[in-house]
Amino acid sequence: MLKKQLLVLLLLTASLSAMHEFEINLNQKDLDLHFGLDMGQFNDNVEPDSFIIKARVMKGDTLHSNLPNKQETNLLGEFGFVAQSSSAMAPGLVMGMGVKMAYTDLKEKSVLAMPLGITIDYTLPFDIPIPLHIAGQGYYAPEVLSFEASKNYMEFQTNFDIEVMDRGLITMGYRWIETPLLTNNSAYYNRSYFFGLKFKF
Repeated sequence: MLKKQLLVLLLLTASLSAMHEFEINLNQKDLDLHFGLDMGQFNDNVEPDSFIIKARVMKGDTLHSNLPNKQETNLLGEFGFVAQSSSAMAPGLVMGMGVKMAYTDLKEKSVLAMPLGITIDYTLPFDIPIPLHIAGQGYYAPEVLSFEASKNYMEFQTNFDIEVMDRGLITMGYRWIETPLLTNNSAYYNRSYFFGLKFKF
C-alpha cells in the first residue's frame, strides 16, 4: 500500500510543468503536496490570479492522527477551486472563497466531504527587500455536506511565509484536519507543524 501511495506522489510531482502553483510541506512524519492551476492564464475573460483550480495530496502519519482503532492513515486527496481578489479593506490583503471535495479511505467506510472555506494572504507593510506574508485558510463541511462515515469536516491552517526570491517562498505553519466520524466524534486526520517551499509560475 505504501509503495502505491509513494508512486502517486511521484507521478504528481512529475507533472509540475502543467501547474501554476506548487507547494510542498513536510515534517519528520508527514508529506503534503499542493497544486494550483491559474485559469486566468488560459481564459481572457478571467483575470490572472483570480480563479485557481486546486488539488492536494497528503500522506499523514499515524503519530499525528486520531483514527478509530489507531489505524494507519491513507492518502488524503482534495480537489476544488478558489476565487480570490485583492481586498479594498487593506493594501496587501488578498482574500478568497472556495469549495472542494476531500476524501481519505478508512478500514470500513471512508471520509468524504465537500467543505466551503475562505483563504487570506496578507503581505506585511514593511519596507524591506524580502516580503513577509501571514496567511491562513479555514474550511468547514456540516453534516449535510459530509458523506460516508463523516459527521462533519473541519480544516484550518495558519502559516508565515518569507519571499526569498521572486515567486519563491519559504513557509512554516500549523494545520488542523479534523474528521469527526459518526462513530467517533474525536477523530482527526492530522494536527501538526510543518515547513516547506512554495513556487508560483
